[in-house]
Amino acid sequence: MTPGLVAKLSPGQQRALALTIFFGILAVALIVLLGPIILMHRHYDRAIAEMSDRVTHLRRIAAQAPELRHALDAMKERDGRRFFLKNTAPNLAGAELQELVKAAIESNGGRITTSQNTSPREDGRFKQIGVNVQFFATTPALQKLLGALETQQPYLLVDNITVRPLNAFRGFKPGPGMEPEVNVQLDVSAFAYADVKPVAATTAAAAPK
Repeated sequence: MTPGLVAKLSPGQQRALALTIFFGILAVALIVLLGPIILMHRHYDRAIAEMSDRVTHLRRIAAQAPELRHALDAMKERDGRRFFLKNTAPNLAGAELQELVKAAIESNGGRITTSQNTSPREDGRFKQIGVNVQFFATTPALQKLLGALETQQPYLLVDNITVRPLNAFRGFKPGPGMEPEVNVQLDVSAFAYADVKPVAATTAAAAPK
């Protein structure tokens, strides 16, 4: 608005115009000054809200941690037990091991002559159960047998093996299509969880009468 037009206005109109311009400038100044602050507050409000949601989510996960840890331990325990003998009592674990070794030998063409368990050995939380077996088998059958023992579940360990030919004298030749047999002495072991007695029963047995 030009000075000429302003001069034509009445004093009241001039005051009104001046106030309008003043408040307009004040509003612009406030927008310029407060606008970034308001935007910054909105930004931080959103950030705080997102952080609060994230903290709430993490707290929910943390609250479930014991349950999840218990489930994970149970899964590990269940998955790990397949590598051990099912029985924990030494006599039952020994019988179980004998059956596993017997099945592996006979299913691969071997003929068992003797089989007996060895003394179990303590190994922390576990017991090492052993069996000594003597049997006859051809060389190919023995190779298959050893391969079967290596892939067996629970894990079976071949601790010692002695192989003696049955016909060791010079000049012996097997018949056509026949494989010579060997005499094999095999020590096999497997691990079982220690047979833990209930605490209550142990305490009762130890209490003086």
